[in-house]
Amino acid sequence: MLKKTVGRIAALCVMTFLPLGVAHAWDIVFDPTNFAKNTVTAAEAVKSEVYQNTNLIYQYQMMLNQLKQATNLNPAAMLSQAQTISNDISSLTKYTNGLTSLYGGLQSNAQYLTKVQSLITQSGKTPQQWLTDQNTLLQNNNTTAQQLFQQGNDVVSHVSTLAQRRQEIQNQLSMSPTQEATAQLTTHMLDIVSSQNGDMLTMMAAKQQSDAVDKQAQVASAQASNAAQSSLQTLQAQERAAYQSKISSSTTLGQ
Repeated sequence: MLKKTVGRIAALCVMTFLPLGVAHAWDIVFDPTNFAKNTVTAAEAVKSEVYQNTNLIYQYQMMLNQLKQATNLNPAAMLSQAQTISNDISSLTKYTNGLTSLYGGLQSNAQYLTKVQSLITQSGKTPQQWLTDQNTLLQNNNTTAQQLFQQGNDVVSHVSTLAQRRQEIQNQLSMSPTQEATAQLTTHMLDIVSSQNGDMLTMMAAKQQSDAVDKQAQVASAQASNAAQSSLQTLQAQERAAYQSKISSSTTLGQ
């Protein structure tokens, strides 16, 4: 399940650059309010993991301190145990740092969605109508629309990178049942957020693809028209040259 989530989130980074041609993409209902709520919930799940692992690091550190103060222990066994605890502390610290970065990424995601929600509310339109308008502005090189769309891509890409880092570190950890349960809850919420990110970007990308196809058709039609006009002009020029040549070589008036 964890690998599935990372795969889904990573796929979002390139989604807007792939030819989509999906006719039913616009049937997706994009609810920015629900989206923002789920993102905040996912952030809280990550925060819970951070808190849990911070406590574990503290406990491991206490164990290490006690071991260092112990007496009458086999030096080799004590050194081995100390190294094991130190490695666990290092791994958990690395994982906790990754989770903290992921939490910040999700917070940025929530802020972006809140911004989008505010813009939609101010426009008085449905989310789908607003997205359609934004895509039209984007195709017309509107600076504000371009910045908004790029910001959305940046947020998704950042969260994807952080989620992948979380997965890579987690694969190296030996987790307790409690840790595993917490991680699974976080994964479930990240799965929901990645799905909703996908819905939003699919709609935007589908509209872009549709506009691109229309534009390509217009360009092809214009090229065909230009080619036909050029061919006609060439034919007229040839006929004119032949007529002038005939006139200049004629010895009889009118012929």
